[in-house]
Amino acid sequence: MKVCQIMAGDEEGGLENHFVELSNGLLDHVDSVVAIGHEKYRSRFAPGVKFIALDLSRGRRNLLQLARLITILRRESPDIVHAQANKAVDMLARISAFVPGYRIGTLHSRKKTIGMYAAMHTVIGVSKGVVANLDHPHVRVVYNGVQAYSGKPWNKDALAKHFALDPELPISLSVGRLVPTKAFDNLVSAWEPQHGQLIIVGEGPQRGRLQEQIRYERLDGRVVLAGFCPDVRGMMSGADLLIFASHREGFSYALAEALLCRLPVLSTRVPGAEEVLPDQYLVPTNDIAALKQALSDTIADLPAAQKSQAELFRWAAETLTVEHMVSATERIYREVLGIA
Repeated sequence: MKVCQIMAGDEEGGLENHFVELSNGLLDHVDSVVAIGHEKYRSRFAPGVKFIALDLSRGRRNLLQLARLITILRRESPDIVHAQANKAVDMLARISAFVPGYRIGTLHSRKKTIGMYAAMHTVIGVSKGVVANLDHPHVRVVYNGVQAYSGKPWNKDALAKHFALDPELPISLSVGRLVPTKAFDNLVSAWEPQHGQLIIVGEGPQRGRLQEQIRYERLDGRVVLAGFCPDVRGMMSGADLLIFASHREGFSYALAEALLCRLPVLSTRVPGAEEVLPDQYLVPTNDIAALKQALSDTIADLPAAQKSQAELFRWAAETLTVEHMVSATERIYREVLGIA
């Protein structure tokens, strides 16, 4: 079996991790793996993956890009062509009449425009929520998996010291790019001094606006914009709670990492979180009052959150791993190709 993975972006995040880790993991399961993506990702692939650099970050209707993609796919002639996320799926759909292989597209987040997935033979969703409204005859779900943590976990004292916080007070984390869809502005609006301390990890265009909001709300010292942190997974070991206030998610890598660290999670009702978290740890999206109340209730009894999510932690240890993600994807490949 020869598999070709395609990704059209050039950013950093869960999609990019998925593209690299799935390609590398498949080496032990299929005969040949080809990965087509931006040159910047080349060094992240295992030696056995045939990486072909193609900058697909320009417009998805760019005829030169599409022609180059056709040439590569016809030359490689894969059994499976697997496009990751909307842009790559859209490009594959546009050239579907000219390229070989069984077409699979993975939907990574809930989008308004998903018509391009009709040209895929099978669609994989990273959660049940992202494919809930997709009208397609062959839909499967494979949750994102994350690599086992190989670093040194932080304890609460170390986390507090690093960010000049009080280790005697609760410390919560929220992780993501500082962009509107993550709704960090709602989280800051809902935050009160009695909730303890909040570290927001990530960078993005809303940083200045959020910093002004923190000052206006008089939350300096209570809410910290930490910027990019290379060891978020280690930081989770020293925190008391992970919080998502997002308007939209697929299946967040930070959610998976937190559950694997046995860190309780409070989230808005977004795909991924809404299908795994206990109901009392879910709040409506864009409802600051509900979020504020949920924060108060959860942080007031953090041991109860640990106990309520204990079974979820055990499920995550079995399911939210790269090994499980790769094996589940391979089973789909074999099923659609009729290979035992």
